[in-house]
Amino acid sequence: MIRTYALALAPLFVLGATAAIAAPKPYEPLTVTYDTTGSDDPELKTFIETLQKAVDSGDVATLKASVAQDLKIYAPLIGFPDEAPPAALANPDKHLGEQRLDEAAAKTTSSDTDYSREDLDSLIVDVFGMALEPKSIGKSKTADGALCSPAEAAFDRQKALDIAAAADVPPGNLWILSDKTDFREKPNLSAPVVATLPAGTIVPFLEGSVEVTPAEQTDEDWYSVVLPSGKIAYGANDSSLAFQAVSVCYAKTDGHWAVTAIVVPGV
Repeated sequence: MIRTYALALAPLFVLGATAAIAAPKPYEPLTVTYDTTGSDDPELKTFIETLQKAVDSGDVATLKASVAQDLKIYAPLIGFPDEAPPAALANPDKHLGEQRLDEAAAKTTSSDTDYSREDLDSLIVDVFGMALEPKSIGKSKTADGALCSPAEAAFDRQKALDIAAAADVPPGNLWILSDKTDFREKPNLSAPVVATLPAGTIVPFLEGSVEVTPAEQTDEDWYSVVLPSGKIAYGANDSSLAFQAVSVCYAKTDGHWAVTAIVVPGV
């Protein structure tokens, strides 16, 4: 069974102990938005439902048939996005649809391997499954404004960089809360909640995995962040979102919706 690194969207970094972090400063909270213009097209919705059914049944033939011949592949770096998104990968050999789909699927793994047809088909199903699972559609700056699944977050880049600077962390430690989240004074469910931040808030992570003493050990996995107040606090069971995700993008080709681009974040 092939494991794809792109499945792991939660922060994997662990900075040094929070005691070694410079004193963080307060910052203005920032929440991302999503441009869903055009996502309510009935034909597009039907097309995506067909893709989802194919994923659920492992029908790779239908997924391959959904891909436009001129399939673009974007490979932005995982982490905080560059100011200008990278251009689509070059296609000097003029590979078409299905072959480009194979190339995109292979990029979701961290190994340089010649995959069998069965392995590639499994990776293709994984790509569509990862992209469709959040069940959101929106315009993507990465994919030159195309409608993509999942929706790509839009935000004020400079304000986000200001948050990283105030928290004294690299921009790569900024993540997006997927849900409304309580943050506590200590990594313990009995500790007071010091702030509750809404879904979509950009937060600077200090530690992706906080160690607790054996006596305090519970089923929760704790992480630490800097709150807008400048205080350090703790959240449980991280499910935050990266700025870049494996995505499939759509456009009308010859009057019908097709998958015209795939975004595969890389390291």
